Amino acid sequence: MNLNEHIHQVISRSRSFFTRKEPGYFLIQTTVPFAAPEIPPLYDFNLDEQLELWLEYKLQVAREKWRSKLGLDDDTIPAICPTFGIAEHSAWLGLDVQLQQDTCLPVPVPDWKENIDSLQLNSTNKWFQYMKRGYDFLRRQQDGSFLLSIRGTMCPMDLANAICGDDLFLDFVLNPQDVHQLMTFLVPAIKWYYGHLCNWADRIDSGYVMHLGNSWIGPGFLGHISNDAAFLCSAAIYQEFGFPYEYALVKDFKNVLYHVHNEKMQFVPQVTKLPNLSLLEISIDPKTNDPIEELSNIYDLTGNANLMLHATSEQVRKHIYELKTRNVLLDIQCPDRADAQDIIQFVRSHSKPL
Repeated sequence: MNLNEHIHQVISRSRSFFTRKEPGYFLIQTTVPFAAPEIPPLYDFNLDEQLELWLEYKLQVAREKWRSKLGLDDDTIPAICPTFGIAEHSAWLGLDVQLQQDTCLPVPVPDWKENIDSLQLNSTNKWFQYMKRGYDFLRRQQDGSFLLSIRGTMCPMDLANAICGDDLFLDFVLNPQDVHQLMTFLVPAIKWYYGHLCNWADRIDSGYVMHLGNSWIGPGFLGHISNDAAFLCSAAIYQEFGFPYEYALVKDFKNVLYHVHNEKMQFVPQVTKLPNLSLLEISIDPKTNDPIEELSNIYDLTGNANLMLHATSEQVRKHIYELKTRNVLLDIQCPDRADAQDIIQFVRSHSKPL
């Protein structure tokens, strides 16, 4: 099967999955071990001059990953986008960035309430240009073997945390009107930036490949979006400062992918009330039980949302009948290709036809 045929099948199954209302449907992504080329630390790169070199290293790793899966007909599409870490989700506003070994961290705006005017929707901002240059570079490398995916963005409350630093958690109580003013600004700002991401990525069959998992969602796709700050707050704080602005952000999109952490999920029942929520991805945090080992609790917290869960092939075999009570995109770690082939067939045999 060539790449175009594979993409067609993935889109066909995915389109069917996201229209289903009754439970018992599965999509499946697999990962098998591969020899990944070593990438030098990000802080060793002068991105003004070496941004493309950093992405060339990332592309080399991605090519090895794609090569390891040739012939496996799961629901992933070979795709890549510029990635530098966390701070790229906020630095396009003109924020400074601190480079780490394999990620980057935002530098909060000092005295943000007095300096809110420093936030700019300006396509000349350095990190806006880095992302555009990154997409332009990767597009020049396209040879028919991969697509350009959507990087994703932060929700307003998460972005506010990047801008304000941890002072935000005090300002929720001490300066709520200032926080509301910031959130009101960030909703259209995020839409402005995300519109550029959509223009830079590959639009295919009215949708996009999502960076998170390299599966297909569309049309009118927003994702992945995150609010990591919310699991550090009470559900009541999220209700006031998170949910209303997320609702305003997502309401005009048809398919939304939302990423949450399993460490603290007190705000997630409210997240599931967002309109057009197509997929809720639950990550596995350190020192926590894997979500697939706590499905009853996960199901109680997530309503009827379609879930994206990460697991090993052994865990999926163990919990397959519990999984069938929801619609789930399974991201499965496999010890080798033979196991990947087997788990693909196993999951397909237990899924209602797509």
